[in-house]
Amino acid sequence: MKKYLAAIIALVILSVGKLSAQEELIYNQYHFNYYLVNPAMAGAEPCSHLMISNKMQWVGMSDFPMTQLLSFKTRVWNNVGIGAYLYNDRNGYSNRAGGQVTFAYHIPLSNGRRYSKKTSYDRQLSFGASFKVNYFYINTDQLYADDPNAQYDNAFANTSGFGVNANFGIYYKSYGGFVGLSLTNLIPMTADIYGDKEVPAPLTGFLFGGYTFDLGRTGDYYIEPMLMLKMDQYLDINMDLNLKFGQDVSKNWGYWVQASYRHSWDPNNIQSLVLMPMCGFRIHGFQLGYAFSLDLNNLVTQNYGTHEIMLGYSFCYTKHFCR
Repeated sequence: MKKYLAAIIALVILSVGKLSAQEELIYNQYHFNYYLVNPAMAGAEPCSHLMISNKMQWVGMSDFPMTQLLSFKTRVWNNVGIGAYLYNDRNGYSNRAGGQVTFAYHIPLSNGRRYSKKTSYDRQLSFGASFKVNYFYINTDQLYADDPNAQYDNAFANTSGFGVNANFGIYYKSYGGFVGLSLTNLIPMTADIYGDKEVPAPLTGFLFGGYTFDLGRTGDYYIEPMLMLKMDQYLDINMDLNLKFGQDVSKNWGYWVQASYRHSWDPNNIQSLVLMPMCGFRIHGFQLGYAFSLDLNNLVTQNYGTHEIMLGYSFCYTKHFCR
């Protein structure tokens, strides 16, 4: 009996993972790196960026979800950018790992005026495409830990699987303004797990846009409002409202603070309302960021929120690392 009960629990966890953890924790980290939701951002700046992050969700609850991420993006030729990321996501008995590789092409549209003399930095149109691989599995050792004498049933023997997918994005920036549109899960792939076909990840679109307002004559201070919309093929919609303030003191150091609010119109999403204060600072090429998410739902009194730490390095100076 314990054997079948454990299998049912695993299926429930896996289904919840498809709703909330299937790369959602990766996409949610776009505040530190917009490349995670739009492949056209790979090499959008003529600089190389390396980022690692660790996200701990619903800290304080038993066996809370945790996600590690490593990403890199760079401009390799005048108009060509590449990028990649690897991730590992643990959510109870369910574990996921994978990554993507990206090719992007950037079309300069101006000769440059405000930020630099480089043609491609001030105003450009970018296109990008990515190929993704995901591996997921159930930790059966942990699943049957309470019943060491349990025998695996053939109906539940297949506890892991691979999936491949692709995404595409367009990104446009003009001096202080920027807008991006991307589609992910373009390939309706299914995987066989527990003897049945998993529901394909839904086709999902991301639309974001914002503007950076320089404050004062020197432009050392800036404020950046930004809006992000996410909608899948089932018309489940998420909206993020972000407001960032920063000071670029010099090429040696700077800092920023941001307040974000997320609202979901998906009745199956237990994170329907989320408040996200975050901050970061730069010393030379190093960036350190921290984000805290407070889910305004019935779990708010049962955990200590979600914590995310990012460490990044830029191999040259740019005004906006977190984009």
